[in-house]
Amino acid sequence: MTVEVVALVITVVVHFIGAGVLVWALLDGDFDWRELWPRDDDGRGGGGPDAPSADDPGDGGGVLAPTPLPDAAPSPVRLREPGRIGERYPRPTRRPEHAPERPRVPERS
Repeated sequence: MTVEVVALVITVVVHFIGAGVLVWALLDGDFDWRELWPRDDDGRGGGGPDAPSADDPGDGGGVLAPTPLPDAAPSPVRLREPGRIGERYPRPTRRPEHAPERPRVPERS
């Protein structure tokens, strides 16, 4: 047998072992295949989230999300508006025509 054939055989064997472990994990214990899909209109079918209880305050429970940062603000430009995005932002200031002269530094003697 060549090295390529041995590599293919090892790959196939490992995949079969993995598939067997997955099937064993699904079928081991209390498993009902109908729980994989949501409930139908007539109430039959799989599991799903339990209905909220009558004493549930209805605020969603859990931890409240943090408020936005103080400097958070919506974007000034919306992508749904017509036109180009670059037209909505101000143009940057241009450089002066002549470079500023450097201040004279006295030479040491």
